[in-house]
Amino acid sequence: MVNGTYERKISTKRFLLTFVLVSFVFLIGISVGHFLTSERTSYLEDIAYKQKLDYESLQLQSLYLDINANNASCLIFSNILETSLEDVGAAQAKVDLYIQDSNKESYTEIKRDYILAQIRYWLLNKKMESNCRSDKVSVLYFYSNDDCIECGAQGTILTYLKEMLKDKLLVFSLDSDFGDEPVVNIIKKSYNITQVPSMVIEDKTFGQLLNKEELTKEICSLYEDKPELCNQ
Repeated sequence: MVNGTYERKISTKRFLLTFVLVSFVFLIGISVGHFLTSERTSYLEDIAYKQKLDYESLQLQSLYLDINANNASCLIFSNILETSLEDVGAAQAKVDLYIQDSNKESYTEIKRDYILAQIRYWLLNKKMESNCRSDKVSVLYFYSNDDCIECGAQGTILTYLKEMLKDKLLVFSLDSDFGDEPVVNIIKKSYNITQVPSMVIEDKTFGQLLNKEELTKEICSLYEDKPELCNQ
């Protein structure tokens, strides 16, 4: 009887010890997850702040081009726009991944910042084209992260062409499903975007997947001075 009582006490102690250890590990996991979420959010917010400053600088440069457009000013503006756009695109891709992992409202708000940045740069580029001679082609790409297999394929093709054409191709990416920003829907209606993937190449709308050959041909037809890729 004494042995049975002793064994029950040992079992109870083991159970309590196991419970405490599991609870401790669980709390550590929550703390680490919260820390990583805070770090991710802080990192993306810092980048967003820098990009807003870059955009304000581009706005001032754009105003300057309105009154004094010349080749040197246009080239500098174009290079800064290209660099800013690449930074925005890379950060927006991270936001998409974080939203899929966490589905946190704070990430959705940050994503809105990046989408607005893409639209601002797209509009600045259109304005630059009216003031400066430009031999660049712009693509406004509408994608979705939900149930769109062809979006991945279209994104890969665009990434390849961007790597080949470099600063002669500007790609502005918009999440077609992002209903938290009204201007996205306004642009979609303006260009009759009803499905994904879709692209607006300069001002021409394509409402379906374009393979590498089709997209290359369409983009190359818009250059005056053909890049090497267009002569292959």
